Amino acid sequence: MAAGFSLQDFILFSPVILLTGWGLLTLILDLTVLSRLSDTDRNRALGLWTIAGLVSSVVLCQFLAFEYVGNVSGQDTLIFFDTLNGGVLYTQFAALVLLFAILVTCLSMVWNFTSHWGEYYALLTWSAVSMIVLIASEDLITLFLSLETMTICLYLLTAMEKSKKRSAEAGLKYFVYGSVSSALFLFGLSLVYGQTGSTGIDMIGQILSGAERPGLSGNVAGGVAVLMIMVGFGFKVSAVPFHQWAPDAYEGAPAPVAAWLASGSKLASLVAMVKVMGGALGTWSATTSPTSPGWVGLLALISAATMTYGNFAALGQTNLKRLLAYSSIAHAGYMLVGVIAVGISTRREEAAAALFFYLVIYGLTTIAGFALASWLDRDRGTEDVDDLNGLGRRHPYVGVAVCVLMLSMIGIPPTAGFFGKLYMFMEALNVGGQDKVTMIGLVALGLFNSVVSAFYYVRILKAIFLRESDRKPLQNMGPEVSLPLAVGAGLALFFGFQPASLLEDMEVVSRSGLRFAERPIASEERGVVRTILPARTENPEAAPAAEAPKP
Repeated sequence: MAAGFSLQDFILFSPVILLTGWGLLTLILDLTVLSRLSDTDRNRALGLWTIAGLVSSVVLCQFLAFEYVGNVSGQDTLIFFDTLNGGVLYTQFAALVLLFAILVTCLSMVWNFTSHWGEYYALLTWSAVSMIVLIASEDLITLFLSLETMTICLYLLTAMEKSKKRSAEAGLKYFVYGSVSSALFLFGLSLVYGQTGSTGIDMIGQILSGAERPGLSGNVAGGVAVLMIMVGFGFKVSAVPFHQWAPDAYEGAPAPVAAWLASGSKLASLVAMVKVMGGALGTWSATTSPTSPGWVGLLALISAATMTYGNFAALGQTNLKRLLAYSSIAHAGYMLVGVIAVGISTRREEAAAALFFYLVIYGLTTIAGFALASWLDRDRGTEDVDDLNGLGRRHPYVGVAVCVLMLSMIGIPPTAGFFGKLYMFMEALNVGGQDKVTMIGLVALGLFNSVVSAFYYVRILKAIFLRESDRKPLQNMGPEVSLPLAVGAGLALFFGFQPASLLEDMEVVSRSGLRFAERPIASEERGVVRTILPARTENPEAAPAAEAPKP
């Protein structure tokens, strides 16, 4: 444990400190200098101000990544009493969250869906701050506090469009479900603390891996803790059966907020889930023997139900935002396959890198998809799929960009979405032992669901290219919509032709920023279970040797 704060801690965390103060200045500017301007002028002025703060934080993150992090104490740098990771994982994912926030801010400037622009942009900024802290968390207390801060900001953002009743309804549903899941999540974390006496994620993993009975066999408290923690994370990533809030929240929230829910919130929550389930509770993951079950079976059922329900429910949707909501649920099911692979694979760093690759591409393409909804809401006040009729003929470049996005979401080469699923499913198939059959079944179900998803994604393309529109043409989208759309489609193509560049970066992030305590591994030759003790010990010479397999 660190002795106290140091200047290094504040230097490494300076992007977060800058952004926190920037949100406060946003409120002050709105109440003073900009108070006499119209809503449209205030929206544009505060939007540009917020983008300036986000860009400054991105530049600072990259400066720390290239000039400072590697020269402090190695790539894996813990700060603030070892509760936060100030290394490569923090700097890279912080820059990614800020990129998502910049695109969402651009969409927020498309039309006036609220008059409280100071509060809106301040909450958007602070939610980005809490997502970054959540990603950097190495302690359960810090993780829970940042998770709740993020969620509270998102509750308020969801209900920001006061002129529509559905926005208030969406915020209320989101709040009610979120409050219950947060209570259960905290209860699960308290049970983990009761069993280990520690809140440090790395320390919990080491304690559980060194226990005399490392599995969940006969451990009722451990089983309840895993169940409660899954409920908490299941709500955050909108996994079945904890997804009920998502379709109504996505449809009722302003389109930029829905994009933020589907991208930034899901990214931060899944990174935290990988840390907790694969790191702290990785010992409880695999089925090491018939009497020592793990959490893989339960999470596999959730993953299968999530991807299947999300895709089949999306088939009947006519509202674009609601369709993207069910699409987000389906993608959460695919991502849970990656989380399972991280928990039980012998190539956990590579499995985490494949999952992170998928997360990056999914976030970019999803924000671009909600850019269409923002455009429709501005010009027509609706977000129906039929409002896209004839769009490809009137705006051919937009049609091509949307075509790239839809192909990437389906997972068709040469888009990046194809390689995201390919890398993640291949890592799942590399899993050995008694859980291999489970992973093969999940991958097969994932491929089947990818085919199902093609039906509703192609329906969007059919409306754009093959149908005639009998409605008033949409106005020019403007840079606020065209930038997110171009960035999403462009990067989906770029990383489709150069997937190795992003995958290598994600491998560096996973190897330098994730800690995985060794777990019991079942010998496939003789069925002998041996416990590999943690590699990190204060006295390496005193560490007991691993039991050798029986000849």
